[in-house]
Amino acid sequence: MRVLADYHHHDLWESLELLAARLGWTLYRPIGMEWFTQGYWNHERKWHGDAVARQYLEPWGDDLAPDSEGAGRRHDRSHPGRWHKLIGLDAARSMRFDLVISSLAHNHEGFAQFASEVGATFALQVGNVRFGPADMAEDRWDLAAFGLVSGFMPVTPSKPHVVYHQEFSLEDFRYEPPPRHERFRVSSFVQCYPQDAGAYPYLGAAAGVAPELDWRVYGAYGEAPLDGYAAGNLDRCADVAAAMRDTDVGWHAKRWSDGYGHVIHNLFAVGRPVFGFRTYYATQMAGPLWVDGVTSYDIGTRSPAEVAGLIRELRDDPERHLRMCEAAAARFREVVDFDAEEQAIRAMLAQVLP
Repeated sequence: MRVLADYHHHDLWESLELLAARLGWTLYRPIGMEWFTQGYWNHERKWHGDAVARQYLEPWGDDLAPDSEGAGRRHDRSHPGRWHKLIGLDAARSMRFDLVISSLAHNHEGFAQFASEVGATFALQVGNVRFGPADMAEDRWDLAAFGLVSGFMPVTPSKPHVVYHQEFSLEDFRYEPPPRHERFRVSSFVQCYPQDAGAYPYLGAAAGVAPELDWRVYGAYGEAPLDGYAAGNLDRCADVAAAMRDTDVGWHAKRWSDGYGHVIHNLFAVGRPVFGFRTYYATQMAGPLWVDGVTSYDIGTRSPAEVAGLIRELRDDPERHLRMCEAAAARFREVVDFDAEEQAIRAMLAQVLP
């Protein structure tokens, strides 16, 4: 089955590739600005013109030329060994697609139109609805045959849908006992973390109380304020997983812009105690992973000194630290079951696809 989907997030795309492998799909992503100029790709057009579209649609110099079916290929640098199939608009029109999926609200109408033109089923992938019914208004459920939902939904959609977790490699993000570095390591993996003005200062405040700990901030903008903690950006997903396994505690003090929440799911999968704002995740998909004092600690109800004290307690009590690591990994496997979710998606597809 041929499936066209819009691309905007490499871990979301990898999850779709893994789902496609389970379901026997061949996945394609649009390439070429014709998708924008002819009105199919409209993500952030209103605010940024064609700038965002160019980011996702313009060819790269090392893209492989189209093959006999008209699809080029691009190597996914975040997931070595993965190649994205790239399809231009003219080639896509002549190719028989069975399913078209849009993961961006502004693209729903255009991609639904394209699906109608080529005789394909149109569906939504939803992962960033966070606030309330008004926030859902942009999602065009009225145009879709079904939805794949990997986020909190304040209102139950009227169309068939499955709530599922975006899959990632459990070989990369596997549990290992904590390394217990001589300088107990506390690591954040939130991209653009310094931009979260309401959360980033908590790291500096806690680190100021416990400067003997090894505080690290991985990711883009790690060189911004508090640059003494910048650990650099990690381009490969497997390197992120390795750095998570090589930390003693996960610092995930985030209060904005989570959809599905790959980083927090990754941290629980590798089995590290997570320090962050539990209340923010009460209405997020990762909410069930939080068990205060068992898998994680809520820094929103504790002072920086109290938080630093808890981390020191884990440093000074190896058995307690190991129990929390094991509990975090076990909780992930209680909450997330990619195999069971595959079966739920299969059952839905059997009802909605021609």
